[in-house]
Amino acid sequence: MSDTSIGRLAGSEFVGTTIVMLGGPGLMVIAGDEIGPLGVAIGFGASIAIAIGVIGAVANPMFSLALWFSRGIGGRELLSDWVGQFLGGIFGAALVFGMNDTTRFTNGVNGWDPGRLDEGVDIGVNLSGYSDLGVVLAAELTISTIVVIVLLSAITEQRSSGAAAAFTGLAYAVGTLFLLGISGAGMNPARSLGAAVFADTDPNALTRVWAFIVIPVVAAFMGTFVWLMIDDATVDDTVFDDTFVDDLTDAVTGDAD
Repeated sequence: MSDTSIGRLAGSEFVGTTIVMLGGPGLMVIAGDEIGPLGVAIGFGASIAIAIGVIGAVANPMFSLALWFSRGIGGRELLSDWVGQFLGGIFGAALVFGMNDTTRFTNGVNGWDPGRLDEGVDIGVNLSGYSDLGVVLAAELTISTIVVIVLLSAITEQRSSGAAAAFTGLAYAVGTLFLLGISGAGMNPARSLGAAVFADTDPNALTRVWAFIVIPVVAAFMGTFVWLMIDDATVDDTVFDDTFVDDLTDAVTGDAD
């Protein structure tokens, strides 16, 4: 693959992720009170569908990782995707910051409820509007894994890129609606990091962003393997061929090379 094509991949991911930042966190910051959770969820889903179906980007490092696991893209494509996605996430958040009268925002970010005052006393009251860390981790992992399964299945089962974009966008919208009141709806490390950079929250959103980077990595792995269970593809068709994962699968299924 040429350097030019790699640059174009990064550029499309940059544009696509910027659109997601405007259609997701941007709506939450600028018009969240007017459009409500359903409107925000539609914004997230529609922006993902536009990024995939029109821009030719997946606009999510979790999606790119899952595609690399399934050998849908190569290693250089994965790295170029990530560069474009994280830069797009930060740039998109900067645009939202500017549209918000250069005021750092308190919504549109991800987090969990600490359940305690600054002095460290647990008062048993939800202070942030988010759920506890354990609930956030479990919910983000479950929903993100499902969305990854939908993405991979839509790509392999649907001939039209528009159909794949629509199904993935719809799954993302439903997932967003489910997660908004739990964690602020992460499912996208670039989105979470970009919003955290320009957030004004206590605790600082940047100290919480690790969870919304780690969980999508795990979800990409889990989603790939659940997809293999329902698809004609096998471990041999993934990057895990000739690894301990392949050996473990052969031992469980009784197959041998």
